[in-house]
Amino acid sequence: MKQKHLAGVGAVVLMASLIGCDAIIFSGVFNVREALTITQPGDDNCQEYIPGHGSCKPARTIVLQPGQFTARADLGLSSGQKQIRLEVDNANPPTAVELNFNSNIPTNGHFLLAAAQIKQNFDLTGDIVTNVTQTQQQSAIESCTYEVPQTVCRNAELLKGFDSDSQALKDLTAAADSLGLEDKGLFGSIPQSHPQPGPGFGPGHGPGPGPGPHSGPGFGPGPHPGPSQHPQPVCHTQWVTRYGYQSVNFYYETTASNITAAFLQGNKTLADYQGNGSNTKKVYTYQSSCQ
Repeated sequence: MKQKHLAGVGAVVLMASLIGCDAIIFSGVFNVREALTITQPGDDNCQEYIPGHGSCKPARTIVLQPGQFTARADLGLSSGQKQIRLEVDNANPPTAVELNFNSNIPTNGHFLLAAAQIKQNFDLTGDIVTNVTQTQQQSAIESCTYEVPQTVCRNAELLKGFDSDSQALKDLTAAADSLGLEDKGLFGSIPQSHPQPGPGFGPGHGPGPGPGPHSGPGFGPGPHPGPSQHPQPVCHTQWVTRYGYQSVNFYYETTASNITAAFLQGNKTLADYQGNGSNTKKVYTYQSSCQ
């Protein structure tokens, strides 16, 4: 891979993992004083790397030429691994550089990563100063969601032929729920507590001892014996999301940090970085029930 030289104003992303805390993003200046050579270990069985196509990366060497660049620094964990990641915006996509290590970088204090730790021919050292401020506590009413159990019944006759885990049954159930059919008695119903005779009360159809072609126990003559012909429903409980409001107390917490870092080779400074950044988050001290 041919390495392009850096010229003019570009962008660099410096990403250093700390000890698992929230990431801090810095904006600042990356100043390369002398050519900075960084070696990159490759993936196993990888021979060629095409930027933007796949994740295969062969072993390679990247050279950052002298120049001053606007820079962004993102300090945090990368895929659970402690890592310094450089992204130089001198191409599309940017040139990426990764430095892996096992030490901790404090959010407030001095750090030193020796050449042996990061497997380079330079040391990385610097200082981070961090201040945390909080606003006054505030109160408000906010929207929220909660879940309630709901019993849903289905007509057993309509469910015949469907596998209990089939997608077709799930689609049928979802469609019925969205239309509220179970509430209107169109998709399933609870049997009545007393029998319902069919239309007409003449001979052969209604209750009574009169003559008829089909006699059935309990109802007298009639074509369909038995206490009820309503299908038995199949019921289950499911959780339904509801929307509501709740009372809350909260404050905003802002973390502001400054960083200075140097890439050292013996008594010589190959490059340095200076930046600052802040991160604000909302902290709740009280949340009422949602209703």
